[in-house]
Amino acid sequence: MVRQVVILSAIALAVASVAASASRPVQFPRDHFGHPRAGIEWWYFSALVHDTSGTPYSVFFTMFSSSGGLIPVSQVVNLASGALIGHSEGVGLGRPGTRTLDLTAAGTRLRYLVQSNAWSFSVSTPSFAVSLRQHPLKPYTRHGDRGLIRQPAAGFFRYYSSTRMSASGALRIGNTTTPVHGQSWFDHQWGNSANNAAAFNWDWFSCRFDDDTELMLYQFLDPTTHQPLQNYRNGTYISRTGTSLPVTRFTASAGARTLTDSGQTWPLDWTLQASAPNLNESLTSLLPDQLVRNSILPTFWEGVAHATGSKEGNCFVEITYR
Repeated sequence: MVRQVVILSAIALAVASVAASASRPVQFPRDHFGHPRAGIEWWYFSALVHDTSGTPYSVFFTMFSSSGGLIPVSQVVNLASGALIGHSEGVGLGRPGTRTLDLTAAGTRLRYLVQSNAWSFSVSTPSFAVSLRQHPLKPYTRHGDRGLIRQPAAGFFRYYSSTRMSASGALRIGNTTTPVHGQSWFDHQWGNSANNAAAFNWDWFSCRFDDDTELMLYQFLDPTTHQPLQNYRNGTYISRTGTSLPVTRFTASAGARTLTDSGQTWPLDWTLQASAPNLNESLTSLLPDQLVRNSILPTFWEGVAHATGSKEGNCFVEITYR
């Protein structure tokens, strides 16, 4: 009987420990670093920058980490001409530290400096190179329940953002290097994704409005019908001062314009309607072809759209596995 009590007590403590871990809120600076128990983790940046002549560029960079492997992906597009400046994708070995973050793989580097609260990444290839140093202009935003969100077939993920960061650095095209500056958005997510198509089929919107507010919306989609899964969607509105408000009700609908490429049909216009706060936005892709054409990872649409309506600004839109 004593043994049974001990075993039951141990089980209860283990269950309580797991539950506590599952409900643990995102904390800073601890959670800027790596999470070895996560099945997958990524640090994501999307920036709008200009060179000294005023030419605008979109810059996208993500470092994926899983099981001791690293996959960095980057892309730079000239938003004035529509030219693809460069795309990179590679594989490396390494694990992010739990107290430091300095990762290198396939000609890229990602760093976070605690003392200055600065994020930086660099990409170097024979045809192009880009480097940005970024500082948050607002407090970090925890999405969902203190940073916990639900993902289909994968349980809980952690998710937070820096929705508006200053960004400065350099862009090399061929042998010519020019300074660039602008603003960026940063996401950090980690969790355990199951091998299920629904866990990787989503629409995601990050908007930086001209009045210094921001909006994030995402919705997971049914992989067959492409309709939103009502239990797996989330939104956050960030005020001028950095206060975050959950967006509990919203719709994100694709428009009539599309791009057919890579075996998929990709929307190029969207309507976003949200409540609390009340927003009605029309998004129009700045360029029709902003696909990130990968060979290791699947191809996805990752591009800039202009927003008009209740507010005006620019949004990065990500569409996967449609």
